[in-house]
Amino acid sequence: MRPPDEVGLGPEGEQDWLRLRRQVEWAEDFWLCFIFAPSPRATGILRQRTERLLRGQTRRLNRYEPSRPEELPAVLRELLTPEARDVGCHWIEALHLDSGAQPEGPWHRAWMELVVLMNERRDALRRHLRGGLVLVAPPRLKPYFRQMASDLWSVRAMDIELLPAAEPAEAREWPGVERREAVASGSEVGGAIPDADFALAELRRIQSGNLKSYQALASVLTRAMEGLLASGRVSEALEAARQAWERIRTRVQEDPLSSAGVLHALAMAEEAEGDFAAAAEHLEQAVELTRGQTDRRRIFWFDDLGRLAYMRRDLRDASRAYEEALSLSRQRRQNQGETPEALRDLSVSLDKVGDIRRARGELSAAAEAYEESLALRRQLREVVGQTPEALRDLSVSLNNVGNIRRARGELSAAAEAYEESLALRRQLREVVGQTPEALRDLSVSLDKVGDIRRARGELSAAAEAYEESLALSRQLREVVGQTPEALRDLSVSLNNVGNIRMVRGELSAAAEAYEESLALSRQLREVVGQTPEALRDLSVSLDKVGNIRMARGELSAAAKAHEESLALRRQLREVVGQTPEALHDLSVSLNNVGNIRRARGELSAAAEAYEEFLALSRQLREVVGQTPEALRDLSISLEQVGDIRRARGELSAAAEAYEESLALSRQLREVVGQTPEALRDLSVSLNNVGNIRMARGELSAAAEAYEESLALIRLVREILGDIPQANWDLRYCLMQAAAARQALGNESGAQAARDEADALARQSD
Repeated sequence: MRPPDEVGLGPEGEQDWLRLRRQVEWAEDFWLCFIFAPSPRATGILRQRTERLLRGQTRRLNRYEPSRPEELPAVLRELLTPEARDVGCHWIEALHLDSGAQPEGPWHRAWMELVVLMNERRDALRRHLRGGLVLVAPPRLKPYFRQMASDLWSVRAMDIELLPAAEPAEAREWPGVERREAVASGSEVGGAIPDADFALAELRRIQSGNLKSYQALASVLTRAMEGLLASGRVSEALEAARQAWERIRTRVQEDPLSSAGVLHALAMAEEAEGDFAAAAEHLEQAVELTRGQTDRRRIFWFDDLGRLAYMRRDLRDASRAYEEALSLSRQRRQNQGETPEALRDLSVSLDKVGDIRRARGELSAAAEAYEESLALRRQLREVVGQTPEALRDLSVSLNNVGNIRRARGELSAAAEAYEESLALRRQLREVVGQTPEALRDLSVSLDKVGDIRRARGELSAAAEAYEESLALSRQLREVVGQTPEALRDLSVSLNNVGNIRMVRGELSAAAEAYEESLALSRQLREVVGQTPEALRDLSVSLDKVGNIRMARGELSAAAKAHEESLALRRQLREVVGQTPEALHDLSVSLNNVGNIRRARGELSAAAEAYEEFLALSRQLREVVGQTPEALRDLSISLEQVGDIRRARGELSAAAEAYEESLALSRQLREVVGQTPEALRDLSVSLNNVGNIRMARGELSAAAEAYEESLALIRLVREILGDIPQANWDLRYCLMQAAAARQALGNESGAQAARDEADALARQSD
């Protein structure tokens, strides 16, 4: 027989080995790797090489290869034992296929049970193990791992997908690797982990004696906590942690780091109990105790703090925690050097910081974080090559950068980032095939590209991107089933397709897309419950349906949809607090409700909605600054308030609102450039100002506003083409210009405008 090393991996496999080798050589602490392989041939080579490399470092590899499905979940128990802590690498391999490759067979269920348990105990594994953890599974399980264990997946150092190949018999087994078969347990998986009771007894023994080693207390407490929480014994875990903390709280300075570990264990139990405030308080104490130290655990503690703060919708505290974690990540990179792990970890921290800054409306600071992360991801691709992970990470960073550029009105720069990301994701699909992850990533990128094309008036190109994304979303639902993510993705795609159909005047087709999206949003809320995301998605779908019903003259049905959306957004603001997104969403619903009430002649009720809309828009601008979205929201709210004031005969108050809106519309065009939306918004503002001036007898000033508006709408029509909305806008502007010309005695000019408007009307008919 030949050693596996002589069989060969092929060019792609050798690249995978290079990545794995770097990880084994450079990792200083816990790391996680997923390997997806169709057969044991290539995995045997990777395992053998890893074992040799570890042996040269005087470390060892533990191999787990269960022969029965029920043995696989039991591996987690062994990983959490004291003996497993300092092993160089734990290699868990089960490439068995269920009969007929059924997705719900016993091996499939065993893998799902294991990764779900690991997902729940991911922090325990990261703290307990000081080496590698490699999970080797059939390729078809990859989408399930991502779906069912998304948090575990997010902390992986890498994932490898090996190509099918012939399997020589001699490659199946090769002596020399220390092998430990997983021991099947008679108790059900999810019952008490044996180490939990052992550690709990040991903890009581330590606490009852003369405490000399805080480190031992922290270590044993952590093991006890991990076991108790994993088995659902939250009350016991909380009581054990409280007792341990009471034992040492007056002597924490003797060993601050170990004492902080006890505090973190206490916080874990409090979080499991649902007491997030107490958990956050004890985490704060843990990081304060270890101030100035460089232990990697402090990064995890700050990440936990940020997560807890975000769960409480406290963006300020979340930001502070993530910024601290980022600072520690920078320090770790400085200590480690430009290793792939350090580069990727830092880029992930920057993305988290960017997300929080963006949620707080700090667009410039968010852009800074995202751009730095993008630079790191480009550097990482240079270091590790065109691996699927490197390509996907780069595409994610490009989307983040594109999002922030778009929010700042930099449409050309945003388009550049989105198009590059789309190209990478098409490349990824070619490399990895039609996997659920590849399909979803491509669908998301197509939506981003479609959004930018639509904003720039490239309607046909936008429609092409949206329709392709919709086809992928439907394909993905067929592949993965009715998962919450698949339902939401399909709902979003339908809304995008509906938007473009509505802009092009295809109302029936738009209504069809919106109604299907609404049905999915209601189904999703039933599946996941009253989560903030589910509430927001449903409110968005209701707004879309309400808008299309209003456009078709179905005012009662439109009012019902918009009022339901408004109620959801008030509920959402109560849940998440005064975040920029919550304020903006509520203002949109108030505008929609005001429009419906106004169309039904309920002017007082409409005025009430519009004035609240205006107040929220001013508040939002104070929070996020002069962003394009904030400027546009405020401009629109002023238009609506001006309309109501004008309808009630309050011309001076109406003029004040319209003039302020006009100034904002001019400012917005300066920021975002000559986009169709910016040009149309400015045209609307000019028409409103012209109307007030006409009503007050200021004919020359009115004519000036109308003529500028007409020129802008002609430009919009040139960009968008001969679509119903552009034709209607042009007809309206022509009639306004005709009236002003007539009032100023320009009969020929007035008639020319009326003739052009009549021709457009005949064309529309």
